[in-house]
Amino acid sequence: MNFLTLKKISSPEAWKIRGFLLGFIIFGFLSTIFYPLDLLRNYFPGIFRYDSSCIMLNVFGIPCPFCGMSHAFSEFVNLDFSKSLYYNPSSVIFFSFLGIICLSIFVLSLINYKVTVTFNKRTFLILMLVILVIWILNIYFGHRS
Repeated sequence: MNFLTLKKISSPEAWKIRGFLLGFIIFGFLSTIFYPLDLLRNYFPGIFRYDSSCIMLNVFGIPCPFCGMSHAFSEFVNLDFSKSLYYNPSSVIFFSFLGIICLSIFVLSLINYKVTVTFNKRTFLILMLVILVIWILNIYFGHRS
């Protein structure tokens, strides 16, 4: 299963990667301060009838795999892992894994390397299976308030 490869890059390209990661992290923290649902309710008052910013939940009434992640991330940042698990049962694992990935990409960019991902059928199927498991866990155990 050789889907991750390391590639030597130039210093300016490494700075671009670090800038992208910084923007990603800033966006994540700003989304905990400015909760997306408040903004969406202002612009689309008739669509968002649930207390969730999930479009799938509000339009079709079915929670998506990532329903509750905004609340869960807010609680994760505040180190309240039990509430984070309450909003989305896979959130603590998801955010921990995402943090490890971001940290790895950042450290590799410091030594002018980047990770490239090659998607093949097997990688795609594994990714879809993980999302399906997250979705099932969220439907059965996730709570949206």
